[in-house]
Amino acid sequence: MFDSNIPPDVPRLHTTDLSSAARPQTDEGATAILLVEDDDADARLVIRSLTPYARRSSVARATSLRDARAWLHRNACDVVLLDLSLPDSFGLETVARLHADVPSLPLVVLTGYDDDDFALDILAAGAQDYLVKGQTDGPLMWRAIQHAMARKRLEEQLRLSEERLQGIIGLAQDAILTTDENLNITLFNRAAESLFGYDADSILGRPLSLLIPERFRIDHETHITAFSTSEMQAQVMTNRREVMGLTRDGGEFPAEVSIAKLHHARGLLFTAVIRDVSERKRVESELRRMATTDPLTGLSNRRRFMELAETEMARLRRYGRPVSVLMLDIDRFKAINDHHGHAAGDQALVRLADVCRSELRDTDHVGRLGGEEFAIILPETGLSSAVEVAERLRQRLALADMPLAGGSLRMTVSIGVAVCDGEDTSIERALGRADRAMYEAKTLGRNRVMVSDGYPGPFFAGAPVPTSMAG
Repeated sequence: MFDSNIPPDVPRLHTTDLSSAARPQTDEGATAILLVEDDDADARLVIRSLTPYARRSSVARATSLRDARAWLHRNACDVVLLDLSLPDSFGLETVARLHADVPSLPLVVLTGYDDDDFALDILAAGAQDYLVKGQTDGPLMWRAIQHAMARKRLEEQLRLSEERLQGIIGLAQDAILTTDENLNITLFNRAAESLFGYDADSILGRPLSLLIPERFRIDHETHITAFSTSEMQAQVMTNRREVMGLTRDGGEFPAEVSIAKLHHARGLLFTAVIRDVSERKRVESELRRMATTDPLTGLSNRRRFMELAETEMARLRRYGRPVSVLMLDIDRFKAINDHHGHAAGDQALVRLADVCRSELRDTDHVGRLGGEEFAIILPETGLSSAVEVAERLRQRLALADMPLAGGSLRMTVSIGVAVCDGEDTSIERALGRADRAMYEAKTLGRNRVMVSDGYPGPFFAGAPVPTSMAG
């Protein structure tokens, strides 16, 4: 039983009968203890064991679980010493029932059964510690009481911290998920449910690969393996060319992913914050389009065309493959605007852009440099082939009627052709030669193709200029 050898000069421990229905009267900061023990002899031994700590504690006693629960409903204490064999409850059920009533109250179990597995079951049922009757003295009991209270405070702090974290995770607008080291999902917040289309209950324990398009899975595994062995604890996955997510119905979306790892007793844990950036990508794409595209014709604007042309020039200098350029200008464009209105002029520009798109290869680049002036760069194309392309464009435009309100109109173009060479330091020089050839075509009567200076050859005369465009 408990040690009852108490020195005579030790103060008597204050005890309270539960019939007073009040919290034990203690000094400020003292430990208030509820002893739930139906055996009077065992109860006296517990109280005697705690007598050396009388200045720091007081004890109230209940003889049944029902009385203890009723008293705790009206009062508060700091810790409960709980016998498992009571008139109205027995064994682990006693712990579970009292813990359910006062989950925030630390429990120290008093038992005559000394077994390690049973001790673990006691802790799992909600107790913070246990003492074996007959093997416990006053200091050990007092230490168990203080440790139980400290452990309960830590448990409460951890519980509150987890609740706050779960609240934050639950309210987060970004998808948050966690996986174990085998990349099986262990956490899936509400935003992740909305983003991927899975309920948390249906996805927990399943592989992360379900959320990644198949063509990206090997690359993702390689990335995670490298990250898991690196010194980095967290990173934004911006070093990958593309990160895509896969929804339950098979849809894909571009994603921005931040990932962190945590070394846990059971292995690595990975946490990812995932954001659908479809709208941002759309806006970025639209901004790029607006910055690089002529709004009327949809062709590359001058800036974008020059960038593409310089890329072809760099390829020419490196590999020596032929590149040709065309300069096109709508003949008597001012007359179209003056006689038919600016809407007709815009229609002529769009018509020219449409013909270029339909006649040119995907590898060719066409741009509107300004006004009615257009330029084309033809990779892998020598002079004769470039002249053939130019003449095909000229004929297509000259022979097709352009419908207008109340009639139709035929438009013609003058085209200059130049071939780039290795001595051209930039595309500007080749465009300058093509531009001079184009103005020579206009001087000679318009509606024709002319080859630039330095490349003697024929020009192609076109049909007579329509009377409606004269002036």
